[in-house]
This record gives sequence, structure tokens and C-alpha cells, in this order.
Amino acid sequence: MIPNIPEKTGIQDNRGHSLTDDFITRTYVLPLLTDAESKARLIAEHKGNPIGVPGKAGNKAIGHSDDLARVLDKLRRAPMTGKYVRVCIRPHEGYNIGIVSGVRGQPVKILEDETYPSEEACEHAIFVRRVGDLLASYGLA
Repeated sequence: MIPNIPEKTGIQDNRGHSLTDDFITRTYVLPLLTDAESKARLIAEHKGNPIGVPGKAGNKAIGHSDDLARVLDKLRRAPMTGKYVRVCIRPHEGYNIGIVSGVRGQPVKILEDETYPSEEACEHAIFVRRVGDLLASYGLA
């Protein structure tokens, strides 16, 4: 008789990472996004500097606040499947949001409902969507 073996072990299911990520999200990220004032501050900061400015010509880099960096780090840890990306439709003037399939070689699905005039505007729209999706995944949207 074969013992009752689960289909996947905790290691195969990556439960250690998933549970740790969930703890970090609930403890350090969601409080920043569920407080209306904090969320508005982070969205405004991101809108003003969505990509970050590298240091050049002797000037310091302009990064993000610790709180925004924490939120961005969480969003970057998401799996590739379903992730939003910036797609250049017309160089230097037209950008759309795309959704990655997560399968190598599969094309990105381009959302054609809105076109953004700059990389920064598109990146900010992606950020706002990702924040909304994260809150919805925890039943907070």
C-alpha cells in the first residue's frame, strides 16, 4: 500500500517564500496602501519620479523614499505571468500597457484602451494598476 503523499511538497510549492512574502506584504506594505493619506502620498511621489533618476555629471541619483521602495520591491516580486509591462507603439510618443503571458516565446497582449505620451506616464499607469491588483488580491479594493 502506498502512503497518502501530497501531490507537491512545501519545497516544490515554494511555500517558504510564499508565506514569507505574504507576511512581509501584510506587515510592511499593505498598511502603506490601506491608509488613504499614505497611499495618496506614495502615488504622488511615484507620479513625480516613476523610474528614478540616475546620477550623472556629478549629480546625485534621485531615488524613491523608503516607503515607495518597499511597495515597488513587493510589486517586482510578482510572478511574470500576468505582469504589466510598458510597450513602445510609436518611439518617443506612444506607449501602451502590455500583459506578459509568462510563457517564453508567447507575445505580450497589448491593451489598446489607452496610449500614454511618455515612458514615465505609462510606468505610472502600470504602478497604479499593480497597486489596485495587489489590494484586490487581499480583498481590500
